[in-house]
Amino acid sequence: MNPFAFLVDILLHLYTLVLLLRLLLQWVKADFYNPVSQFIVKITNPVVVPVRRIVPGFAGIDMATLLLVLLVTAIKLSLVALFNGVPLGDISALGLLLKTLLDTVDLVLNVFLFAIFIQAILSWVNPDPYSPPMQLLGSLTWP
Repeated sequence: MNPFAFLVDILLHLYTLVLLLRLLLQWVKADFYNPVSQFIVKITNPVVVPVRRIVPGFAGIDMATLLLVLLVTAIKLSLVALFNGVPLGDISALGLLLKTLLDTVDLVLNVFLFAIFIQAILSWVNPDPYSPPMQLLGSLTWP
C-alpha cells in the first residue's frame, strides 16, 4: 500500500469514527454535558452544522451526520483507490456505494464490540463508574 494512501486512510477513518460516535451518542441519548461528548461535538460541528441546515433529521436520527459518515467513507475509499493506482473510471458507483455501506456497518459493529471489550477489561480494574469515559461506555452498551 502506498504510504500516502495509508495516511489518508487512517485520518479519514478516524474522522469517520468520531462522526459515527457523535451519531451513536445522540441515538442512545448520552449525556451531552460529558467532557468526552463535548469534545466530539466540538470537532465535528464545523462540518455537521452546515449540512444540518440542508438535511433535516428524521425519526430521531441525525440524518446530516449519517450522510456525512457515508460521504467521508466514500471519499476515503475513492482516495485510497486513486492513490493505489486504480483509475476513477474503474470504480463503479454501485460498487462504491455497496463498499461504503459495508464499511459503515462494519465500523458500527466494531464500535459496539470495542465498547463492550473495554468495559469488560476495565471492570477487572474497578474504575470510577462516574468517570466521563465510563459513563459514555455505559450509555453505548446498555441499550
